[in-house]
Amino acid sequence: MLDSIRAVAFDCYGTVVRFTTSDFIRTMAEIARAQGLEADPEVLWDRFVKAAFVFRGENVARPAYHSYEEAWAFQFERATRELGFEGDSSLAALRFKEKLSQAKAYAEVAEVLEALGARYRLAILSNADDDFLHACLARNGLEFDVVVSSEIAQALKPDPAIFAYLAGVLGLEHHQILYVGDNPMPDIVGARRAGVPVAWLNRSGHPLPEDMPEPDLQVGSLRDLLAALPGQRP
Repeated sequence: MLDSIRAVAFDCYGTVVRFTTSDFIRTMAEIARAQGLEADPEVLWDRFVKAAFVFRGENVARPAYHSYEEAWAFQFERATRELGFEGDSSLAALRFKEKLSQAKAYAEVAEVLEALGARYRLAILSNADDDFLHACLARNGLEFDVVVSSEIAQALKPDPAIFAYLAGVLGLEHHQILYVGDNPMPDIVGARRAGVPVAWLNRSGHPLPEDMPEPDLQVGSLRDLLAALPGQRP
């Protein structure tokens, strides 16, 4: 399978750039303090996440597309209202976007991209709005042959449509792209449904959830890709 790979596409946040659930919760705590909301940030985050299913629909396989700025404003307003608070949802959404635009790449990323870039075309495929995604990549000095956001594709992982959009931009067949991501639901499930080979980045060493399909490759670090991938850049 790996011999047919001509491009490597990466998830951004949690894979290339260090911003995970714990960072979202810390940002939520900052937002609550700034707005004078005496809410537990973890409880607020839990309500915020649940509100996403209301906004985007219950079909997790094909979530309805909306920009993150729009979605986060809705989610924050709903979450605070449910907890008996009244916050500024627009400011909250902008704060999330600001933090994501400022997030830093993992230490090994520059080295890995330089090595793989001599052998493969490189891409980013991210559930993100264009503004904070491109700002983040530029801030970190990261360049890719192709950058696909959910905004430009008008689709969200794990919807196969966003992977089809990537393949179209690259001009490759789905089986010629290896997708690398850290989150089993959007990344492994999404790639599998689209017929795209997938590498699961499992930095924590946690077992794969039982209801998730097996990835084609599992790595503990992005550096592990260097030995696993044999191809030459077309």
